[in-house]
Amino acid sequence: MAKQRADFFLPLALIYLVLPNLLFLGTWVKPCLGLPALVVVGAATGWFLWTSPSSSSRLALTRPTWVGVVVLAFLWTLLTGVGGWVPQSMDYLKHNLLFHDLVQQPWPVTYQLPETGAHYLCYGLGYYLLPALGGAIVGGGSLPFLTFLWTWLGVGLVFYWVATFAGKPAQTLFIVLGFAATGILWSSLKQVGVPGLCTPGNWDLNITQLGLKFNFNDSFTRFQYQPQHALPGWLGAAVLYELLWVRQNPRGAFLAWAACLLWSPLTCLGLLLLPLAALRRLRWQNYFEPVNLLGGGLLLVIVGIYLQGHLQVADAGPIWRLAAGTGWIFYYLLFLLLELSPLFCLLLLDRQQPLPGPLRPLLYVSALLLLLLPLYRLGFASDIRLQASGPALLFAALAASHYLQSPGFTLKRPRFLLLVMALLLGAVLPLTRPWTNLLLNRQDFSYAHTAQTLGFRNLAEMRDPQFNSGALYLGRPDSPAARWLLRPPATHPPAP
Repeated sequence: MAKQRADFFLPLALIYLVLPNLLFLGTWVKPCLGLPALVVVGAATGWFLWTSPSSSSRLALTRPTWVGVVVLAFLWTLLTGVGGWVPQSMDYLKHNLLFHDLVQQPWPVTYQLPETGAHYLCYGLGYYLLPALGGAIVGGGSLPFLTFLWTWLGVGLVFYWVATFAGKPAQTLFIVLGFAATGILWSSLKQVGVPGLCTPGNWDLNITQLGLKFNFNDSFTRFQYQPQHALPGWLGAAVLYELLWVRQNPRGAFLAWAACLLWSPLTCLGLLLLPLAALRRLRWQNYFEPVNLLGGGLLLVIVGIYLQGHLQVADAGPIWRLAAGTGWIFYYLLFLLLELSPLFCLLLLDRQQPLPGPLRPLLYVSALLLLLLPLYRLGFASDIRLQASGPALLFAALAASHYLQSPGFTLKRPRFLLLVMALLLGAVLPLTRPWTNLLLNRQDFSYAHTAQTLGFRNLAEMRDPQFNSGALYLGRPDSPAARWLLRPPATHPPAP
């Protein structure tokens, strides 16, 4: 049984999320604004950690389990391509260009475009800033190693939290990492279309138009392609869970949420499911306390102004406005049916055997979010769905872990059998992707290869009309952020 003991997960996780924000305030924002904000946010974080309980009833891990968690986090970080020692996903074309610009250019990074003039780099920078700072100080050759260490630390914190969530660390970790929506069904259907209704070509045109071309990401794909979104999605969810459900106190929760904005603003939309699920348990007035108002409020204002200057992204809006006629309803419902079958099985099981404690409201709010996200498209790949779904899928995975480890679990019961079948279908992708990537991926997305073969010397030069990539990473030169928030370009070194 778990017992009260010293626990450092919450302070380490919160520091991990806040630290890039302090670096951003000290190096990207004008000193008259950034330095006072850095002091206030740093003091609010420090005061919260100093005055918060240092003990927890978290499950104590044995030494072999500790070693297993650390080794698994190492292998996960390695296999997802961080550092470039195994083949990397296509998104590393962007990641490596961005890291190069942060190491080689003064902060804030700006780009001079012949058509529209100077634009500042406007993107979720939380994942990139600390490794890039180390690369700027020590040398660009250290960047792969520093990025790997930074990611390994974040993944290790996430894996530790998952392992201590329930009574069986190894089983819980395995189930959560293997959990996925049944995207393999949707992917298979895309190859053949719907016999008698539409051909694959017509099918592809429609689902691309609606932002339904890509599956809900499984756990491995999320980290393989988008570690900058995956880490704050899972780690932010863990921190908010500890505050709102374990401690049952929203003090510091808004600070933690606002700290994730610089990492991934769309992921922050998904993190809102935790306070929504806790609405009936906590008084909303308790959010209005100094740590949240001063620390979280300043981060929200400053990072919000910085992100608000982003160029407009094409292909944005409700899918019924992007579709011709009412045919979108068919594709939307079919997408949900094929993608979210594990979720429907979990809801069916809950009707017969209710989930305990916080898992039940978290599962239902997660289900609502996953049903609504496909209704809005933002960008070619519908980034809002891919990024904001991370926390919801995490809690669905934890609910599945509870049922698979419950005393009453048996394949003789139809509802358990349906859940297991759906989970096995979903697990095909996360369990096979690492090995197919190692065996089949021969593409080189390093900066040197990209500059030599494609001619992209910085992130602004990466152009792909299909993905509207030119607008994904740039801020408007006439925005409030460019005019009065950010430091003047090229007047200071990247290191503080």
